[in-house]
Amino acid sequence: MLSQLPRIVLMAIAFWPLMESCSHSAHNNNPLQSSAPVLQSDDVPHLRREGNPNAPYLVAAGNKPPQLMRRSDADTASNTTSAEPCDGKNLSVTEIAAAVNGDYHAVKLAFYNQGLTACKLGGFPTVSLLDKNGNPVSSVSVQKVTESTVRAKLDEGSVQQASAAPQAHLVIAPRAEAWFQMGWTTGDGCPTISRISVSAPGSTETFTINHPLAVCDGRVEITSLHPDNAD
Repeated sequence: MLSQLPRIVLMAIAFWPLMESCSHSAHNNNPLQSSAPVLQSDDVPHLRREGNPNAPYLVAAGNKPPQLMRRSDADTASNTTSAEPCDGKNLSVTEIAAAVNGDYHAVKLAFYNQGLTACKLGGFPTVSLLDKNGNPVSSVSVQKVTESTVRAKLDEGSVQQASAAPQAHLVIAPRAEAWFQMGWTTGDGCPTISRISVSAPGSTETFTINHPLAVCDGRVEITSLHPDNAD
């Protein structure tokens, strides 16, 4: 019996590492001791630390159910108070529409924001009427009117004779625009305008549009600026 004791001791020493390994394995498999991240309670607000700056939509903040907003719209809304006045060097002017009702003609001209950030622009633009030599046509004046005045003449409705105050400053997002209308009565034998010189409100940057037109009644009517989503 005593002769077998060393053999038992040797077997215990041989199997001891295997028993220790099994013990550690069982200990590490305990889910309460796992190193996996713990989920936060739904009662705790979750903040996303990173986002995709190129995503076309943003989630509107607030206690209401989330609503998708186009990134440009969301940026415009957030920059309404912080936007700087538009720099004339970041603008361009294009003719985007035209309409005719008998002898009354109208064109819609737009200031396009070519800059990288939203900017403020509002009020009446500065419009000068030039002859073929680039000189102002003194026989034709520029009169400020409401947009409804021009629309009424195009629709043959009742004309509202008014020189309304301009709208509040508009925030123009990058690659967006603000437009105004210019209307006049045309006919034979009336003074001829060769070019239209336009400057944004508060800007000295001048844009020249080659648009020959004959103007009767001695005046051209212009409206204040409107956002590009307005009719």
